[in-house]
Amino acid sequence: MKKPMLKVNDLIAYMKTKGIKFDICNEQNAEKHLIGHNNYFKLTSYRKNYNKITSGTNKGSYENLDFAYLIELARIDTVVRDILLQMSLDIEHFIKVDLINAVENEMVKNGTEDRYKIIEGFLNADDVVAIAEKSKVMSKRNNQFYNKMSQNNKNPYCSGLVSSFSDDMPIWSYVELANFGDIKDLIKYYSNKTGWFIGINLDTLDRVRQLRNACAHGNCIINDLKPVQSTKPGVSIAPPYITSFIYSAGIKKATLHTKMSNPRINQIVHLLFAYDKLVNSDNTRSMRLKDLQNLMNNRLLANKSYFANNNTLISTYRFFSKICVIIK
Repeated sequence: MKKPMLKVNDLIAYMKTKGIKFDICNEQNAEKHLIGHNNYFKLTSYRKNYNKITSGTNKGSYENLDFAYLIELARIDTVVRDILLQMSLDIEHFIKVDLINAVENEMVKNGTEDRYKIIEGFLNADDVVAIAEKSKVMSKRNNQFYNKMSQNNKNPYCSGLVSSFSDDMPIWSYVELANFGDIKDLIKYYSNKTGWFIGINLDTLDRVRQLRNACAHGNCIINDLKPVQSTKPGVSIAPPYITSFIYSAGIKKATLHTKMSNPRINQIVHLLFAYDKLVNSDNTRSMRLKDLQNLMNNRLLANKSYFANNNTLISTYRFFSKICVIIK
């Protein structure tokens, strides 16, 4: 059934029927906010962090939810998104650095590494044996490569690379044109060919990639932080190296299971782990961790009274407070 498009004053009336209050932020200011700062669909998505009344005349209405709380969560989300995006870009930069260093080390060690043939072999899927699978992988990699070349040929920041290496591309040029997913695939390829290990599981890098894309596209990050019931009993909530990382922060097993069942929290933890392992520049780490500490110690607490009755948000804050302490 298609839903009608409502005017702002009708949306406010509808929110009131769902138990959303306008005590801190009155209806007039709420209307101004929805017109000038955020849209209803995005802003009200943060209601998922709140419980509904389960019985009585107000059954189905939200508990302890004021419109001002939604505004504050949206504003916090903007800060969280910016920090996580910068951290993911740092990770992307340093995995490129590590990959190029690995190629150079292999060249020095054996004197046989060809920086051009690495990309040629990658695009030709020479790491795949079965012909059907090889054809599939080749098609995927070459289509992605062609699209990158076509797009970047019109890009003033990358067109020079495209024109200089359109006939034969070395690995150092490819990594400047490739996106995060392409780099992950290239790391997997090079690891399988040489035995080199970047120092982190590629499944974690894939979670970082997903979170990076969500942040870059302005998706809401913290609008649904409740635990999720697994539809696959027996499936591990996190790999051993992530659970060890969490336990090192003094977090107990029950809390780990509850928090890591949420895919958003799960991906953020993977990103923090990857950052701690891969970003080795003191200057970069210092800048980013300063932002992270300011988020945890100041911004998130600016209107903490808004969330005093919300256990989901309070427990999530405490969870990440412990994890952020171990990243130095």
